[in-house]
Amino acid sequence: MHSLRLSCLLCLLLFFGVSCKQELYDHAPDVYVEDNRFKVVGYLSAGSFEIIDQIELQRLTHLNLAFGNPDAQGELVFSRGKDISEVVEKAHAAGVKVLLSLAGGGGLEEEKPYWKKALLDENRAAFIEKIMAYVEKHNLDGVDVDIEGNLMPTVGETYTPFVLDLKKALHSQGKAITAALPGAWLHEDMSQEALEAYDFINIMVYDDTGPWNPDKSGPHSTYEFAERSIAFWLEQKKIPAERLVLGMPFYGYDFDVIGSKRYSEIVSANPADAYRDEIDLLYYNGLPTIVKKTQLAMEKVNGVMFWELGQDAFNDLSLLRAVDQMLKAGDCAGGSTATYFADMDADGYGDLSKPIQACTSPEGYVSNRQDCDDSDAAILDCMEGEDE
Repeated sequence: MHSLRLSCLLCLLLFFGVSCKQELYDHAPDVYVEDNRFKVVGYLSAGSFEIIDQIELQRLTHLNLAFGNPDAQGELVFSRGKDISEVVEKAHAAGVKVLLSLAGGGGLEEEKPYWKKALLDENRAAFIEKIMAYVEKHNLDGVDVDIEGNLMPTVGETYTPFVLDLKKALHSQGKAITAALPGAWLHEDMSQEALEAYDFINIMVYDDTGPWNPDKSGPHSTYEFAERSIAFWLEQKKIPAERLVLGMPFYGYDFDVIGSKRYSEIVSANPADAYRDEIDLLYYNGLPTIVKKTQLAMEKVNGVMFWELGQDAFNDLSLLRAVDQMLKAGDCAGGSTATYFADMDADGYGDLSKPIQACTSPEGYVSNRQDCDDSDAAILDCMEGEDE
């Protein structure tokens, strides 16, 4: 202890306390308590803060705020200069853990040199201290590292020491460190040591293709891609199932108009589109696929994740709500869940805009979705012939 104090004093004199702080993190006990629950992780971008009251936060276990990045001076700043305090407070009131997500995939082009500089050996400790100060100031529960994509070639070999040092700092304060990483491939500088440092990993099982690849038009987030990604992480990377979370998209890609589209936009004109995965050259995950993937996650890994919460439908067609219903239904005593539809006029035909996932049909619900006017029992089967 005496030698540590002398070493720390020397650090203070030479490096104004920053390296000293890192040495304290290095020697501090790891007091993080592992969270073994099935995770329901939602990313929330700065652009969605205004609709926080529409999001059913109580259906989440973790909320990742996107994104924090270093600026030209090496200071940590949140996207669009947003103050996260109110969102953190509301999430905590709902019993949700809140993490700051760093970088945001490849990050903005102008931010790449800032990341390169911040993670250099001589700057890393100071940057981690700024991250820790931000976490403490906003009463956050941890940090999510979303350094991937075209930012990795810039970060390169500094990725692993940054992850390991950040973990020591966070765990010394009982805080979590997680990551968002690709589905079935990794950059060569993402070492096994770094991967094993994360408390859990959010597998981004989407963007398998997109408008940037017009020669490969088609689904970007298939069920097969989810199976392949889970196998990659379990079998090739040897990450335990309890530390893996299956990511799913709340958006689609349109290869006709070339761009992305929110799930809420897709189903707003026609609720029947919630039960499809494609419309012409627009590809997305509808309710049946999200439900099927949730079942896969319940069987193979330890959570589900969504990008991005603000793109969900805030009504009975909500993907988040369907996932929550699946989790609450459980294993159905060895059976399986099914989708039922509200029958408000008791005519035996259900309203496709009001589904519920359950083991058995709840009172007031039926198994078909063929009623297009559930307020009038005289209108029967107006969707006869539709392929369910």
